Amino acid sequence: MPSREVLWANIQVGADALRIHPMRTMLSVLGITIGSAALVATMAVSDGMMQFARDTVLRETSVQVLIVSPRTSKYEDGEWVALHDYPTFTMDDVQAMRAGVEGVHAATLVLGGRTTARYRNVQQRVDVTLGTSAFPEFGALDMGAGRFFSEAEVARNVPVVVINHALARELAAARDPFAMVGQEIRVSERTRRVIGVLAPAEFENPESPSFSVYAPIRAARSILPPPPGGRFAPSIQLLAPDLESVTAIEASVIEWLTRRYGRWQDRVRVTLALEQLQQVEQAFLLIKLFIGTLVGISLLVGGIGIMNVLLASVAERTREIGIRKSVGARSSDIRAQFLTESVAIALVGACTGLAIGLLIAFGITALFRVLAHVPVYPVLSVASVLIATLSSSIVGLVFGTYPARRAASLSPVVAIAQE
Repeated sequence: MPSREVLWANIQVGADALRIHPMRTMLSVLGITIGSAALVATMAVSDGMMQFARDTVLRETSVQVLIVSPRTSKYEDGEWVALHDYPTFTMDDVQAMRAGVEGVHAATLVLGGRTTARYRNVQQRVDVTLGTSAFPEFGALDMGAGRFFSEAEVARNVPVVVINHALARELAAARDPFAMVGQEIRVSERTRRVIGVLAPAEFENPESPSFSVYAPIRAARSILPPPPGGRFAPSIQLLAPDLESVTAIEASVIEWLTRRYGRWQDRVRVTLALEQLQQVEQAFLLIKLFIGTLVGISLLVGGIGIMNVLLASVAERTREIGIRKSVGARSSDIRAQFLTESVAIALVGACTGLAIGLLIAFGITALFRVLAHVPVYPVLSVASVLIATLSSSIVGLVFGTYPARRAASLSPVVAIAQE
């Protein structure tokens, strides 16, 4: 095992050799730089896209939400069969579940459907969501004007609604959509006062707008048409305080359902929004691995370039190697010298590629924002930097091993005699 002083001397000899032949060094660095830049750009862009997808899922469907819904049908013998023995959840069930399940941050009763909304001579089909005052905590309801309905309004079934920006724009015609706050509209031919208008959706499609109305849960029978069988099937939504507690709350919910319904699986369904995020992240991870594998070929090409340059260096410096060995240098010293050159080339290429790759990533994401109007930004994590650096170092070691072994195996007598 060479001492620290000997190892440092070998490193200095290798570094001097790189400085003496700048053109050869630059050409060998170029291959690693291209491969490293491509790897860094790919990882930074894909991490940015994954972050954007994650933020979108978190914003649109909170992954901390557990949904407990009645089973109104089942798939049997190739077709869906309606079930009638399902529970009809009420506000009392919401309170009982929140009291019986520890760690729940918020709970609400939710029911959805479709109906019509009319204001003056404008009428549209709308999606209706009925809930409690806690509903905004479960999703991205960004108020543009006005407010959401209160718990007192829910308890007294006050005829109020909140509408989304697209519907407000449609009903207001040429006026300001936010001016709809305070106006009375007809929902299922029942008069309702608009107390809030949501802010415009970030990715709203003007050619295919989605019209939405939010109302207190107790207004179900006056707003929604009667369902088949005459019974509504609202769901209970529970909000966990953080992602880490979702699994524990799910277990508590299952225990609560077992105590109340016994074989609850035949009558109730428990759904986690977290599964959507996991599916998105898994898809992006597969894409990232696939593209990373293709980009890795560039690093291999760069490694082959390092090996060719070092083999040429061994041929040119045969006499130098012989003189070093004749004055006491061991084969391990010669190997260390050439491996040092190889790793130095790889690290210089990695550092240069890191800077170039980051610039490429900023350029690509800027194109995404301009052409696709998608707010994607590059994300360069510590893991990405380590992967790029380690990959380049490993390439330098692997492809520098053969030239180093060849140099170390030269006979001093033959090497000195070489012109």
